[in-house]
Amino acid sequence: MLKGATMYGINNIKSFSVFFMLPFIFFAQLKEESAYYNWFDTVIGQEHTGLYNGRQYIDSYINKIYENKHPFFHLDKVYKGSVTYSGQTYYDVGMKYNLNSDHLLITLKPGAMVSVLQLVHHNIQEFTIDGSRFIRIDKDIYKDIPQSKFFEVLLENPSFSLIKSHRKKKKERIENVGGNKLYYEFVSVNKYILLSKGKSEVISSKYDLFNIYPIVKKEIKQFYVKNKRLRKSQPDRFMQRLFEKIIQPIESKNQL
Repeated sequence: MLKGATMYGINNIKSFSVFFMLPFIFFAQLKEESAYYNWFDTVIGQEHTGLYNGRQYIDSYINKIYENKHPFFHLDKVYKGSVTYSGQTYYDVGMKYNLNSDHLLITLKPGAMVSVLQLVHHNIQEFTIDGSRFIRIDKDIYKDIPQSKFFEVLLENPSFSLIKSHRKKKKERIENVGGNKLYYEFVSVNKYILLSKGKSEVISSKYDLFNIYPIVKKEIKQFYVKNKRLRKSQPDRFMQRLFEKIIQPIESKNQL
């Protein structure tokens, strides 16, 4: 019966199920929201939910990657994460994030087969993969923001947000291994971005921060000097601590 149901009908079934099952959830001590939705998707099948709304993904670079320099976020493997898609959050979803095409890929199991789907960009509000949270930002809000559609949130508060654009550019390589063969390698091109007062500012170096916050130029310089090792080994953590310690107090005062 569910096979022929429309997406609207499925959502109604899910909403009714949530209402009807609440007493049983409480008695069974299923307190976690994610646990309940996982249970529902197991019973109904993820392929029958709104998540099964994308296009089949075909990896055109398979067996053509040079020295494991792949286009994916972190490792070339499927991570368990969550995604908010068309207003509904799904948990424990198998996913990969292609940083070259800027597409979120998910794995679903309709029956015995595994399908890899490429989700529709504008239906994704946010997702979490390998502990990193990404949000979609449209260029009609921040017109000067880089081309990426999804950005990792490194620090967020009422005054500003520090986000990161993850991208990988494709390069071709010709290798002579028993005859010339074309390979591809994907190189990271990342940017830190400050969102504040309806504007976006790319932070490429400390000089960008000097221009934005000249009042704390001395403090920023000192932070860079004292935290050289952290900047080299953990650049994301370096930026988070810089903004927490120096920028956040300034932005908080400006809000008063």
